[in-house]
Amino acid sequence: MLRTGEPADVPLAAALDTLVSDNPWQPASLMRYFDNTANARSLVWESAGELRGFLVYSLVLDEGSVDNVVVHPDAQGQGYGQRLLDAVLAQLREAGARRCLLEVREGNTAARALYEKNGFTEDGRRAGYYKTAQGSEDALLMSRRW
Repeated sequence: MLRTGEPADVPLAAALDTLVSDNPWQPASLMRYFDNTANARSLVWESAGELRGFLVYSLVLDEGSVDNVVVHPDAQGQGYGQRLLDAVLAQLREAGARRCLLEVREGNTAARALYEKNGFTEDGRRAGYYKTAQGSEDALLMSRRW
């Protein structure tokens, strides 16, 4: 079930992010989105009563930004990321966004394929943006317009 995130979801979302990310977001950073105030919003996907994924995004004027997408490792490849992305893109369009931005790790081939399949194109990169055990990895900057 897809629904708007709530402040009570933050501990589970933070724990889920820790499972999949080398640099997980802190609960306080997530709370800004899960409060769903101002321009920051969240969506969560639940299955069998468990949080299986979430997406946080923002909207400023006519520009949306997908700021983080997290899907439980056991649920990856099952369409949760696509469902979350479909929902946020629809919400952004309805709110008047003309463009959506995001960034993704260069090595995250599954996420890159998802974004490209949904019309996102690479606009640039941030060299060495993500710190890794082996050094660093570039962030690819992507966008799509309506």
